[in-house]
Amino acid sequence: MKKIVRFFGNFLVYIAIVVVTIFGMPRFLSWFLETPYPMAAITSGSMWPALKEGDLVFIEGVKKDELAKGDVVVYRNRDADTFTIHRVVSLDAEQLVTKGDANFTQDEPIGYDAVVGRAWRINNSFMRIPRLGALTVFASKVNYSR
Repeated sequence: MKKIVRFFGNFLVYIAIVVVTIFGMPRFLSWFLETPYPMAAITSGSMWPALKEGDLVFIEGVKKDELAKGDVVVYRNRDADTFTIHRVVSLDAEQLVTKGDANFTQDEPIGYDAVVGRAWRINNSFMRIPRLGALTVFASKVNYSR
């Protein structure tokens, strides 16, 4: 009987650790990366080959004066409550222009206030979890259909 109680006690502790990790990780990442949106799921092939559809990318906060041509940024779209992650191809004092690496045309110019962050890189490599974003995309589609 003691083994059963110990097993279920350990099981509940492990479940609690998983739940705290799942719900606490985004808050920790928001604080650590200084952005309200610390992760982004890649939902299309527009950034291939740098980022692949289904990748989960970590996003760091960025100030206007820290942005440079070649940075990969996440910005809020004007017409919808959605986000785009594309590379900066040009910028000036008031706006910037982005383009997906696999796209033929540039995006419309956006203001700096639309930028929510920049793809986090360490040693020139994007910090990403391959294929984990596919779960996020699926979960968000299920959530929106309700």
